[in-house]
Amino acid sequence: MRTSEFQFGRRGFLAAAGLGMVLTGCGATTPRSQDSPAAPDASFVFAQAASPATLDPSISNSVETSRIAAQVLEGLVRADSSTGEPLPGLAESWEVDGDKRSVTFTLRRGISFHDGAALDAEAVRANFDKWREQAESDAPWAPRTSFATVFRHGNTDPSTPSSYGGCEVVDERTVKIVLRHPYRPLLHALTQPSFGLASPDSIAADASRSHPVGTGPFRFDSADATTVRLSVNPDYWAQLGHLGSVEFRSVPDSKVRYAALVSGQVDAYDQVGLDDFAPLARSGTQVLFRDPYSVSYVGINQRLPLLQDVMIRRAIAAAIDRGAIARELFPNGTNVADQFIPARFNVDGDDLQVPGFNPQRARDLLADSKYNGERLSFYYPRNTSRLYLQKPEQVFAMISSQLTRVGFTVDPVAVNWDDDYVQKVTDPESRHALSLMGWSGGFRDPDNFLGPLLGSPNAEFGIRDTGLFTAVNRAAAMSDDAARANTYRALNNRISQMLPAIPLAHPVSAVAVNNRVETFPLTSTGHELFNDLTLRGS
Repeated sequence: MRTSEFQFGRRGFLAAAGLGMVLTGCGATTPRSQDSPAAPDASFVFAQAASPATLDPSISNSVETSRIAAQVLEGLVRADSSTGEPLPGLAESWEVDGDKRSVTFTLRRGISFHDGAALDAEAVRANFDKWREQAESDAPWAPRTSFATVFRHGNTDPSTPSSYGGCEVVDERTVKIVLRHPYRPLLHALTQPSFGLASPDSIAADASRSHPVGTGPFRFDSADATTVRLSVNPDYWAQLGHLGSVEFRSVPDSKVRYAALVSGQVDAYDQVGLDDFAPLARSGTQVLFRDPYSVSYVGINQRLPLLQDVMIRRAIAAAIDRGAIARELFPNGTNVADQFIPARFNVDGDDLQVPGFNPQRARDLLADSKYNGERLSFYYPRNTSRLYLQKPEQVFAMISSQLTRVGFTVDPVAVNWDDDYVQKVTDPESRHALSLMGWSGGFRDPDNFLGPLLGSPNAEFGIRDTGLFTAVNRAAAMSDDAARANTYRALNNRISQMLPAIPLAHPVSAVAVNNRVETFPLTSTGHELFNDLTLRGS
């Protein structure tokens, strides 16, 4: 999830109100037995840092949308909560053809959507047709959909040909996904909530944005400006867990989220604020930390001719004290970033060229560049906390001050997160110079970071380097593990020289839970499954 994330806009929502393996059921979710207990009735309230702009994860990969959708919609495969490896979901097994250009899925028997429609191969095809059409649309968010970034679909640039060949119905329980060329992490990518299957009738009614209908353990109940309510699906095919209802409440201010937990208004909240760790620890409240699986960065828009000068981009990097930003404005455990891919993949470049903090070097680079004091519009979000950027206003203030100190002239442009911030800085017509953004990983593969950011023309960065796009896409198709890792190391080196953006940090983030909670199903992606949550005494 963007990841830098994109969204439709809160007003619009409210108005609508690896390949090369054969797997046959190992590690599958356990179906419910005939003597399973009655549906649970416990309630749970979870505070999020923002309102979901839509409830359709196929068009917005914000963590808020994805987390809610994961409770309602299920995919063909699901991610192992510890390793991220694909496990059987709605498909009980799959087989990859020898040429790695198709995957045939066998669906589970007897599963129905919340509206009573049967899960079958035609329903799967209806979803893939919807996702393909969205990626091919002229909507401004279309290039950011997971289908578009995974399959490189909808882009007319010849350096990024689509890998999607179609979704074929073999028989009632068998469906084949056909590729035009191999895509190594396909099965991992399909674990994302954005590939959760919706009822064909809900697709036909265009209801997915405000009323998702899936096969999951919870059903959509209602939504208003600040809250989305789900109720348990008593007919769920697998284990239900402890909760009969879940309420997702949007609370943008971290201090208010903290107060809501302490006062008992919520049972857990995401994005623990920097000032709240100590009082939570003193009170004995459990705080759970996610491993770094996102990257924050300053995007540089090379559609502006001035910023095509690499010396100016390098001056920007040298002016920014990334170490101080990570220490002072992110939780302990955050890593300073000099590349986009997190350390967990072990593909760090060995010749990284991102300049370290050196104000005098920044001044010297500016003196030798084409920069003559031009004003640079610098967009940053307000009133939000993201997995990759907890205090955007403070991060912007520090960076802006550092840029000004070495000779840049900065025009601040503050945009409320709920006022379509991401869409504004990813609009191909936008004339922003710099933007404070980030990307949160949605599945376990390096392509989840480089593919969406640098695998095709990117309106946020304004680059059209066909050689880079081709190299990123070739890496995604490679089957040899060692060669693939070396390719990503080389890509990290190359990107650090180009500097399409200045990576800032790979942050940790945290969830706080009250003493009702025995176990919380924390994931690095933020896509927690609440039927896996357990309550004490339940």
